[in-house]
Amino acid sequence: MFCRRHKKRRGDEGGAAALEFALVLPFLLLLVFGTIQYGLYFWTMQGGSDIARDAARMSAVGTPATCAEFDSRVRAAVQSLNGAGGAALITRSYVDAAPLGTINVGDTVQVRVEFPAADLQLPFLPFVDGGLVSTSAEARVEFVPVIPQACV
Repeated sequence: MFCRRHKKRRGDEGGAAALEFALVLPFLLLLVFGTIQYGLYFWTMQGGSDIARDAARMSAVGTPATCAEFDSRVRAAVQSLNGAGGAALITRSYVDAAPLGTINVGDTVQVRVEFPAADLQLPFLPFVDGGLVSTSAEARVEFVPVIPQACV
């Protein structure tokens, strides 16, 4: 008799396990995709930091001298990172420059890069800083080209 009840009870619990799995699955998927989303965000943050450092170093050694070429190179780097090169906001300024914009060796160049991070567009998952990557870097000016410009 004992075996009959036991077998009958097991058959009834099989549906409960499937129901519990169905109830837990959305939260599990949200956790997995949320981890992937934040991993993409932090990967993009690291890449943006590297782009800003490279741009500051380019400015410090005087290549490229024009704002258009500088902007083009930085946008190309952002484009290769996450495909958002067109949406990037790039600024280059010289901190210790003398009045009238004279730039000398030893001044400090600051580069700021802002662009949207890679996004999976998950509707129920909040995104860090609205998905905006904003990073900056500084470098000491080592070479002043003929026409240095602060880019805004």
